Amino acid sequence: MSKGNTLRRIVRLPRKVWLSITCLWNAFKAFLQGASLGKGVRLEGKIYIRNDSGKGIIVGDGTHVTGGYCRNRISRNVASSLCTQGEGRIVIGKGAGISSSCIWARESITIGDHANIGADCIIMDHDAHSMDPVSRRDYVSDEKGIASAPVVIGEDALLGARVIVLKGVSIGRGSIIGAGSVVTKNVPSMQVWAGDPASFIKQIGE
Repeated sequence: MSKGNTLRRIVRLPRKVWLSITCLWNAFKAFLQGASLGKGVRLEGKIYIRNDSGKGIIVGDGTHVTGGYCRNRISRNVASSLCTQGEGRIVIGKGAGISSSCIWARESITIGDHANIGADCIIMDHDAHSMDPVSRRDYVSDEKGIASAPVVIGEDALLGARVIVLKGVSIGRGSIIGAGSVVTKNVPSMQVWAGDPASFIKQIGE
């Protein structure tokens, strides 16, 4: 082994140790929050977890969630967030990959097996605030006026960096959403969509 390779391994060692420590710490936080983690789940780097009901977050076997300065170079120093409010639910399938993204559910967000969520994505099943400007002046009335609808991301779907998925949207199996897109309506399976708002680009396999 060359001296250069040996030096690189030595330099990378503290990083690997740090990532292993964050996985243990995040798993402990998930346990305290009542989240259900499958076998081989890795919550690596900066991860924020909020599980209001204590039963609203379920993560399938082999899923990998990263946050902050981790493996993905474009994640920057941004934490991943798995956040449920009230009786909201987040269900993530097996073998999914999520990089420094915010997943925030008041009702239901489902992410299929082997789906990939790129860096800095935002997936929300609600509007966050009431549409009525007077209601927004008061926290209680603002909360009551928030509209929500379930979000479904199909298996093997791919969301590019900084995609925003809004309430009530379903993205079909194997579909690809281009970086920076805002998805406001349903996307069928095996299609490429992009833009703001996202629109059809082409059928995959054509």
